Amino acid sequence: MNPTDRRLVREITLVIVLKLILITALWWTFIRDAKVEVDPGVMAAQVVAPASSKQHTTSGETHGQ
Repeated sequence: MNPTDRRLVREITLVIVLKLILITALWWTFIRDAKVEVDPGVMAAQVVAPASSKQHTTSGETHGQ
């Protein structure tokens, strides 16, 4: 491994470590305390409910025909 390769590996490693630190700091600041309350009854109704019979269209054509 020549000196240029070692320098490149060191720079890439530094960038990855800095990104991980930044992502961790953002998570710690904004997401750590975010909680989502899930009502079991509503969730069960969503899971058991039949799929919508309306097909999504794109440019006037229906899918699955």
